[in-house]
Amino acid sequence: MASALDDLLAALPTDEVARVEAVFHAFTHPRPRPLTEEEQALMARAEGQVMSGQDGLFRLWTWRRPGGGPRVLLVHGWESRASHWLAWVPSLLAAGFDVVAIDGPGHGEERGKPTHVLALARATVQAARTLGPLQGLVGHSAGSAACLYAFAQGIQTRASVHISGPTHLTRVLDQVAGAALPPTLWPAFHRRFETFLGQPAADFDLPRLSVGLGRHKALLLHDPVDAEVPFSSAETLRDAWPGALLETVEGLGHRRILRAPEVVARAVGFLAA
Repeated sequence: MASALDDLLAALPTDEVARVEAVFHAFTHPRPRPLTEEEQALMARAEGQVMSGQDGLFRLWTWRRPGGGPRVLLVHGWESRASHWLAWVPSLLAAGFDVVAIDGPGHGEERGKPTHVLALARATVQAARTLGPLQGLVGHSAGSAACLYAFAQGIQTRASVHISGPTHLTRVLDQVAGAALPPTLWPAFHRRFETFLGQPAADFDLPRLSVGLGRHKALLLHDPVDAEVPFSSAETLRDAWPGALLETVEGLGHRRILRAPEVVARAVGFLAA
């Protein structure tokens, strides 16, 4: 794959090579998100654990109830971090759960290093196997895709919630390339990213991950006018997942949906049912 990419890039004018490289860099280097005062208080109450994975270091943050409870694992999205589950942790604890949230490779306290969604997915698999039986998984955006990958790798849970999640990495690459590059440079961007990924992007599309669907109940929450991940992704996942529930959440977009009290209440109630 690397030689094919080198041949392709060698045939492009220097300025076009630079454009492809700039888009690739932006897509693989998550921008840091500093903690707010509320998030600092939340993280101060958590137990932190550094994990060494296939794609570098990542962290698990755990909030426990007195006496313990069934575990729920939270998986953040791209350019997010564990502290962004601020609205979720107290509600899950009140519902009787212990809560574990990931800071994926290149995110949170492990920021500054290049990464990709497969690294987040492999960290999710490792975390789930380390934690043992899970009552639920919740994934936002790329975190939802990471959960789908984990299910395809045999991770089991009693329920999962997917918020504004994409279903096809190839479509995400097209979306990124389409926003920054002329169509003639899309193939170069795809191949540059796949070289970094180490495998075809199509391996992370829903048809390759559908083997893990249908083993537990699932709730899908998505804003029909989400500007970052189209609502059609949620419809595609619902159609591929026997028994999955798709509920629309209007007026919250792609990121505010994670802070909405009604979304948290619906998801926590679903996990606890």
